[in-house]
Order: sequence, then C-alpha cells, then structure tokens
Amino acid sequence: MEKQVIFRDRQEFQAADPNALQGYVRGSFDHLVADAVSDQKHYTGFDTVGSSATEVTTQPGRYYNGGVVYVAEQEQAFNLFQYVPLVTSKIVAIVAWGQEVDTDIEPRDFLVDLQTGATEPQAVAMERVRHCEVSPLPGAESPYPQPPVLQTGTLAVAYVYMTPSGIDRVEMQTDALLPNGYDHEVRLDGIEDWKAWAEPRISSIGTDLAALSKRTDNKVDRAVFLEVAGDVALVKDKLQLPASYASYDADAFATDDKQNDAHAGYSARVDNGLLFPFASLANLNLALFNPIDASVKASGQGLVLPAYTHAPRIQTLGYSGDLSASQYQVQSHTLRAVKVASWRWHYGWHFNHYARWYGWNYLGLWYWRRPWWGYWYSVPTMVYEDELTTDSYSGAIIAQTFLVANAMWLTRIGLAFTQIGAAGDVQVVVCETEAGKPVLQKVVAQATVAVGDLQKYPLETTIDLPHALLEAGKRYAVALITTGDHRVATVSGNDYTQGTLFYGSDGDYFSGDLTKDLMFTVYGAQFNRARIEVQLQSIALANGMTDIGIEAPHVVPDGCTLQYEIQPQGSGAWYPLGDASMVLGNDATAPNLCNLRAVMLGTSDLQPAFLPSTGAIAVSRPNVSFESWSTTRTLAAATTSVTLKLMLAEWDAAYHTITPKIVTGGSTETAPSTTVTTLDADGITRKTYTFTIPSASSYEIKISGTRQTGSQPFSVINRVDIAL
Repeated sequence: MEKQVIFRDRQEFQAADPNALQGYVRGSFDHLVADAVSDQKHYTGFDTVGSSATEVTTQPGRYYNGGVVYVAEQEQAFNLFQYVPLVTSKIVAIVAWGQEVDTDIEPRDFLVDLQTGATEPQAVAMERVRHCEVSPLPGAESPYPQPPVLQTGTLAVAYVYMTPSGIDRVEMQTDALLPNGYDHEVRLDGIEDWKAWAEPRISSIGTDLAALSKRTDNKVDRAVFLEVAGDVALVKDKLQLPASYASYDADAFATDDKQNDAHAGYSARVDNGLLFPFASLANLNLALFNPIDASVKASGQGLVLPAYTHAPRIQTLGYSGDLSASQYQVQSHTLRAVKVASWRWHYGWHFNHYARWYGWNYLGLWYWRRPWWGYWYSVPTMVYEDELTTDSYSGAIIAQTFLVANAMWLTRIGLAFTQIGAAGDVQVVVCETEAGKPVLQKVVAQATVAVGDLQKYPLETTIDLPHALLEAGKRYAVALITTGDHRVATVSGNDYTQGTLFYGSDGDYFSGDLTKDLMFTVYGAQFNRARIEVQLQSIALANGMTDIGIEAPHVVPDGCTLQYEIQPQGSGAWYPLGDASMVLGNDATAPNLCNLRAVMLGTSDLQPAFLPSTGAIAVSRPNVSFESWSTTRTLAAATTSVTLKLMLAEWDAAYHTITPKIVTGGSTETAPSTTVTTLDADGITRKTYTFTIPSASSYEIKISGTRQTGSQPFSVINRVDIAL
C-alpha cells in the first residue's frame, strides 16, 4: 500500500479516516493492476451463449479499464427480438462499461444534539461499488454486417450474429480477455520446448550463411560453363598430332612415377612440378608454444580448438520411462575410427608457381600463387577420411540417431541412467549413419565411462569426447555398448531429434523403436571469441630459410579460415604465409629463425582446428642446380627424330639455364639440333626442342638446370615428348 493513515492513543477519530484507509488500498490496487497487469481495456468472465432463438445469457464478469476493476455479479439475460434483421444480417455487440454506484441503502442513526445525545434516522448508501454495466448494442443491417461503433470507455465482450430467423452464432471477443498468468505459463512451456529444438538451428545461422556464401563464391554461371565446354570440344577436335608420330608421352610432374630417381647423378625434386633439390632441409614439429595456453583447448586425440564452453545443441526432454540395456543380447562390436584430412601450406619461392596448370591437374583443390608467394590446398570433401585402426567391444547396444541441422563441434554427450548396475563400464560412441541406421565402422568420437562415474537420474552423466565436427544436414547416432545391468531414461517419441531409437538384437543387428527416444543431450562448443592468435613453436634453419611448408591434419569448415603467420628474425611485424613481399628473402638474406602463429577465424558456433604433429613443418633452401632422368620410353617402332616440349615457370634467361638431352643406348647423349622459345601472355615460357638421334626403339630424357645464387628458382611444370 502506497499510503497509510496514522492512528494515535487518545486521538480524535473522524469519518474521513476509515474512508481514507479504503481509498489508499483501492488506489494501490488500481496502480498495481495498471502497472503490472495492463492499463488497457480487458474483461474476464461474461461468457455469452444463446438461450433461445432471440435471447442470450451473459455470465458474471469483471471489466478492466486503465487499472480500475468493475464487477458484474449477476447473470444477465437479454432479449434481442427487437434487433432481429428484416432481410439480411446484423451484428449485436454485448458491451460492457463501468461506473461507480452507491448501493445498499439502509437507515442509520445520526447524532443531532451533542448535549442530549439525541439522534435522527436517515436512509443512506452503505456501499460504493464499481459496477460493470452490460447491455446490447446493435449494428446496422447489411448483407455484409459490420460490428457497431463503440463509444469511448466501452468494450465489446461478445458479438451476436443475427439473421431474420434469430440468433445465428455467438463469438466471444477473446482478443480483449485479460492476460492470465497460468495461461502464460502454459504458453511458455510450449515456447521453451520449441526453443530447445530450434535454438541450436537458429543460433548458428550466421555460421551457415557464411558457409553458404563461401560455397557460392566465384561459382561460374551455367551459361558460361556450357560455352567454355563447347570451346574445349572445338579445341579437342582441332588439336592434331603429326600423322607420322610413332609415340608420345607427357609428364605434368604431379608425381614422380615417370622419374628415374635411382639413376646415377639424379638430383631433382618433384612437387607439382620439376624443382631444384634442397640445399638444406629441416623437419620441425607443429606444436603449441605454451602447452597450457588458455586461449585454446586440446581434446584427447590432440585436435586444437579455440577456447569454448559446453552448450546444449540437441536435447530431448520429458522423462517418460526407461530402458534396460541388459535385456538385449550381448554381442561383439567392431568399431572403425575416422580421422581428419591433411591440409598443406607452402610459402616461399621454391614451388610450382603456375597456378592454372596446377589447377588443371588437381581439380577441386584450392590454392594461392605468386605474387602471394605460395599455395595451400586440401581435398575439399568434408573433414573425415577412413582410418584403418579398429577396436572391438562386447556388450548389449542401444543407439539413438539424430539430425544435425547446423554444423557444430561435438564436445560431450549427456545421458540419464535410472539404474546403475554393480559392474559394467559403458562405451559411448558417436558414429555416422546410413539409411538412417548407425554405422559403427564410421566412428567420429568415442569414450569409455567407468561404472563408478555413472550418475543416477535426475543427475546427468556427462561424457567428454574428443573434438569431432558434426556436419550440417547429416544424421549421426550416439550408441551405448555395455555388459552392465544399467537402465537409461527415455522420452516419448518426438520430433526434436528427427531420429530413431535402435537396439542390437539377435537376427537384426539394429532394430528401430518409433515409440520412444533416448533421453540425451548433445553438447557443442560455444566459442569465447570469433578470432584468436595461437602462438606456436618457432622454426629455424641454419644459414637461412627461403621456403616454409606445413602439412598436417586440419579441419577448416565452410565459413571459417585458418591462416599461419610468421615473424622473421629481426622483424617486429607478422606476415601471413602468402604475403606478397616475400619476406623470407633470397639465399643471402634469408632468416635463420622465424616465430610462428596460427590465426583462427570463425564464429561463436564454429571454428577451424588443427592437429599438432611431429615433423609437420619443413623449412628449406634450394640448391643452385638440378638434374633429372625420366623413366625409359619404349616405342612401338624405332625412331630417329624426337620433339621435346617444356613449359617453364618463373624463367629468366639472364639467371637461369636449362639443358635437355635424349639418351639412347644407356649412355649416348644427344643435344637438341633446334630450339624455339615463346612466351605466353601469362608469363609461362615454352621451349620446343628438336632432336636427331641414332635409330632407337627406347630412350631416356635427361634435363639439367642451373640458377645463379640469389636468383629465384624456376620450375618445369610440364613435359611432352613426341617420337616421330
């Protein structure tokens, strides 16, 4: 109560005092209703039904206006005969409004003489009621009737639709009902259930949009693609080898299959091109500078993610019973794990610079090239590939499949055990599915929970799992394998998981149950920051490094990026691998030491990851000469004429030399009789050599090259030889 009347001993008591008591209480209630409930016009009660063809009955109710409450305490009947339309239709509104009324008239004695105490009776009202008046208000007759226009301060609680035959129907105006706290509770329960299902999908929509944008970036228009395909078909038709050729062969140096690296004098390297060999090479570890770095978290298998908290992403609610794991037949289960794919980064001047040729030979791989001084690539299928290691377990098995709507990093599983046996550890497996059924040969994460660590429901048993990326739009399963007499909680079959409960049984390895789901929670990583910089162990090479290569397992989901950066010795700045300034320098200026860090960029829901690995970093410096030998070319018929075509990247005649020879009989070397050099518009040098050799049905190709110290190496990116 906002105000109160103060009373004291031996104080005069006047009629205004108790009236003020009531007024203060009424005023406080008015303010409370207006502030906490509603200051608009509402009603409760007033249920109106047709009691005859022309009569309606309205139940008691209350009318709220600006926090003031008016009451109608009696049932009221209204005869609407006079409002029956003659030809078409009419709407009669049952209208409520409020007014204060003095009631309960009683005779009361009033003192008229203080000396004698004489009194005089008077009839006075003993109650003042905020009364709600209810009456019908007709609208105009019309084929398309409209409700009547209401006056200020009135509220329609019901509309009575009338035809010439009487009352057609009664519609309560529920939009004006006073909001009820219990009704809100029921609605909130529904909203919370929906939130548990929808929030994981909605919360990561920013990540999904970023991934979608990345997938559609640089996509060629269909019409353009068809035009290019047509042009390629014409080129194939026009491209003709000489009619007299005996044999031809080509080597894009994608592999060393056509290189005879066992030949005496062989000194070259094949790495997406024919390259100069290493003058110096060191294989170093990709490892955290601080193993307990608080900005990252490493899982059991070592996969490093930015720091995160565990957030429920998929959850089944509403305990409805339990399921015994021991009722199913104990079987032997073989699990086959999967591992992350390997990504490769290279930075420096000693690599195949010709990105277009590289792309032709490795369709679907991503790369950068000069002037960014490097490339990176990975097979762009998602992040897992089969690994041959397997584990076997015996026990009954229960599995629950679920749909992952948004990509997430799985971090833990929550389970509810209603009964815990005296013995029997629980093997928890998260695996992929095929045709909606769990496939234990495609395990993405697994952990063993000791029986002593199991918690009894309503406590949740949480099992931390190795980091595993669950892909959007795929179904996975959480499987429990145990020999213990445990019971797990279930919920009524619902749509939250979009999955099925399975169990192992004799005759059918997995049988589905559509009536219930496992009570479980899938926890995903909620990352603390969208971008972090992770300090890694420094890299070093005596007498300087001109190239850095990193090849290790990485997981870079769509919409995320992982960039390595270096800080060369003596430099205060950080440079990304691929920086256009080629900060490693040449043979003379190359740094001996570089600090290294990884910059991980994603969202609060999804981030890249990497696996620290032994020998994953190669730092090197190229030699100044190379010599390569091809495998023996065996012809169908002897020849005396060979044409050799070489494509060279980063060729500079002022600093480079290249000398090809055709070797016959194992030792006879023939130099080219003619050489034609052309330069493509994209900077590729093409050299065509003509050889006249002793008649032979087989030969080898020897290619030697040099560079001046301090100059950038060139690479041979393609070789074609034609025996005429």
